Amino acid sequence: MDLYVVTPSGETVASRVHAAALICVKTGAILGAVLALGPLKEEDYMRLVKVCMERKDHLVGITGCEHSWPCFGKPAIIFHDRGKIFTSERARQVLVDRLGIITEQAPPYAPSAKGTVESLFRWMTERFEKRLPNSSYGVHDAETAAQAGGMTLEELERCFYRAIVDDYQREFDTLRQQRRFILWEQAVAASGVPQYLGSPDDLKLLLMKAQNRKTPHHGYRVQNSNRLSFQGRWYVCPGLLSRLRGREFDLYYDRRDVGVLYIFVEGEYLGEAYCPGLMGGRVSEWEARAMRKHNEEQARIAREQGLPARARMEARSTGGTPSPQHRDSRK
Repeated sequence: MDLYVVTPSGETVASRVHAAALICVKTGAILGAVLALGPLKEEDYMRLVKVCMERKDHLVGITGCEHSWPCFGKPAIIFHDRGKIFTSERARQVLVDRLGIITEQAPPYAPSAKGTVESLFRWMTERFEKRLPNSSYGVHDAETAAQAGGMTLEELERCFYRAIVDDYQREFDTLRQQRRFILWEQAVAASGVPQYLGSPDDLKLLLMKAQNRKTPHHGYRVQNSNRLSFQGRWYVCPGLLSRLRGREFDLYYDRRDVGVLYIFVEGEYLGEAYCPGLMGGRVSEWEARAMRKHNEEQARIAREQGLPARARMEARSTGGTPSPQHRDSRK
């Protein structure tokens, strides 16, 4: 959907938002949903599977939903209608070998599946988008409408999950002749839902994006001050990073929250490293990139504005003319 997403300080992060949802074909209930501020990638679909398999009590609490979201479980088959969405060997090993989940192209002539997808699209365009705060319903210029409804990603996610839990799930499904959350409860009572019984740490290892810094000759080493650099930001973990100095390890992180890194050594979860500069809220990869670009631009402007003052100071200290670079800057 066309919508300007901004940082809390007002810098534009993206002008288009992509959403992905995992829906139960039998009941029409949504088991998981994610937002991305760029084209959907394999890692976004992996995040979607992770959300689908986890309990959502914490998510419901932080987004302020009025009702519960009891829909979670390990799907047996994932149908996709956009071509292959899990293309890497690692993704296939995770889904098929470790989790026992089969992925298939959605059948071309399946009225129930097609009707479910069309119902979700209709709900997104006719109900969700038009009910967003600051929405500009009736404005025919897409860019003007998107700018008028600018929100932070956290605000947009809050509205998105509230709409799913408190509106879509409780809406009457004309295709199935019942409200979706009731259909889900009836299906669970009748046949049950397979659950993921492994450790939550394994979900981090299996479904989050991994940043493998290993090379044939050296690993990703910790700085002497017990901190590590990642994507241009410093991360700290008192007590842990000092023990990893000189050793190789893997970093796993969620694109939605780059304020925390999950540290694994040889597949074993050891702990988390936090970015002090991003503390106080969940900051996505896209927002962090926009914030860094804005800060670099402000630093460049400050340097340029300070050149005349530095030239005058240099002239006074040398008692003569400023250096050639300062003369050029004044021209």
